[in-house]
Amino acid sequence: MKKSLIVMLALLVALCAVLTSCATKAEAAEPQVEYTNLGLELKNKTEKVIVEYYLYETGSEERYNNVIEGIPGLDGKWNSGKMKTGESAYPMGYLIRPVADSYEVKVVFEDGSEMIIPEIELLKADSDGRLPNEISLKPDPADVKVQFDDDPEVQPAIDAAIAAGVTLDKWYPAN
Repeated sequence: MKKSLIVMLALLVALCAVLTSCATKAEAAEPQVEYTNLGLELKNKTEKVIVEYYLYETGSEERYNNVIEGIPGLDGKWNSGKMKTGESAYPMGYLIRPVADSYEVKVVFEDGSEMIIPEIELLKADSDGRLPNEISLKPDPADVKVQFDDDPEVQPAIDAAIAAGVTLDKWYPAN
């Protein structure tokens, strides 16, 4: 009886070791994703109504949430030009995304047409050491501006949104 109890205990310890080892190996196999806050002022100067706006890392299948649905006062449609509601002429805030060399923006217009702006470098500082904080969409994707907007109202509004912890698209990592 004592011998079978010792054998059972040894098997239980061995099983625990195997299960712990497998879990550790599985966790080690999954790369840890590093996220960053992308503080942005978004401008729609496309001369069209945008109904969907996605920002994601270049080449990703994940599109995250539609930014348009998260911005108060838009009611699912973002007219070209300055907003008439809210405190700001353009939406300002931040998105949480994985750190990437470049990002893409995909917009869908009310008429069903789409525009994709590839290879946006949001984590590359300008000559003054500032990261871009503005994406200004234009009718021609080649004319889109990604830059640092030094308007004295922009960066404080972005910083306040980050401090409040509420993203433009209401998407947060599951971690």
